[in-house]
Amino acid sequence: MSSLFLDTNFFLDIFDASRDRHPKAKEVLEHFLHNNTALYTSSDIIATISYFLQKRLDIQSCVTTIDYIVQRVTVLTANNQDFIELNKNILELLKRDATLTIDYEDCMQLFLAHKYGVERLLTSDNRFCQRVVEEYSVEVVGLDGV
Repeated sequence: MSSLFLDTNFFLDIFDASRDRHPKAKEVLEHFLHNNTALYTSSDIIATISYFLQKRLDIQSCVTTIDYIVQRVTVLTANNQDFIELNKNILELLKRDATLTIDYEDCMQLFLAHKYGVERLLTSDNRFCQRVVEEYSVEVVGLDGV
C-alpha cells in the first residue's frame, strides 16, 4: 500500500471550488480513497484548515468537514523531541548553507512524514522545503505528479 502526506493547500483546493486546482484535487482524492492509499496529515494542518473553513462556513459545517477529513486521513502529531530534532537538523543545514530560505512549518510537515515512513508528500507549493527535502526520505510531489 502506498502512503501520502497531504499538505494544507491540498485540502484548501478540495474544499474551495473557486480555486483553480479544485477539480484536479477532487479527482486525485477520489483516486486515493478508492485505491486504499494510506493518507496522512498533521494536527496543525487540521487547525489551519479549520481556520480557513470558518471564514466561509458556519461552525457546524466546519466541524462536519473536519470530521470528514479525520475519518479518512491519519493525523500525525509532533512531540517535544520531534521539535528538538527538527531544530537541530535546521541549524545543521544553516551551518552548511546560511543562504537557505527555510519555512519552519513546512519543514515540520516533511519531518513528520519522514518520521512515520510516509513515502510521498503532496503539496501545491512549488518551493516546498527546497534543498531541505534531500535530507529526508520523502518524495515531494504536486497534483500533476500523483
